Amino acid sequence: MSDINIKTISYHTSCKTFKKPMRKIYDYVFFSIYRSLNITNKSIPEWSAIILISLLLFVNIFSILIYIDYDIKSIGKKGFGIITSLLIGLNYLYFLKGKRYLIILNRFDEQKNKLICDSIVLLYACISVFTFLCFLGIELERTSYMTGFVALSALIPFMFTNIKK
Repeated sequence: MSDINIKTISYHTSCKTFKKPMRKIYDYVFFSIYRSLNITNKSIPEWSAIILISLLLFVNIFSILIYIDYDIKSIGKKGFGIITSLLIGLNYLYFLKGKRYLIILNRFDEQKNKLICDSIVLLYACISVFTFLCFLGIELERTSYMTGFVALSALIPFMFTNIKK
């Protein structure tokens, strides 16, 4: 009987320790995207960040489905809409409901090494787009251009803020 309790406790402890770093990483991805978008989008950067993080998740999910040879056509237009709406809805509940995003912004605003962490988030976005386009069978040259566009679109707002200062 005590063996079962020890295993259950260690399982729950390991799940909790796994969830916290994953949540912190996910929160930082939101923070980094929000901070980048807030430079040029002063009206609704939180919604733009939610849509962009949902798009990245969508790309990751469908990259996995393509990799495992899942029949994407079987999902249909309604399925794509449902998955997209579900991702945006879940991100809304996680970040905006209760204004959790403000807590995240305050927590990471004081963090050091933002350049390194933001570079990792940008690398994640570029790898996600590159992988997705490669799995779709798009030629390497166009895939590289699109990935470069993603990188430039993330870097340009920061370049303009440094010029203004």
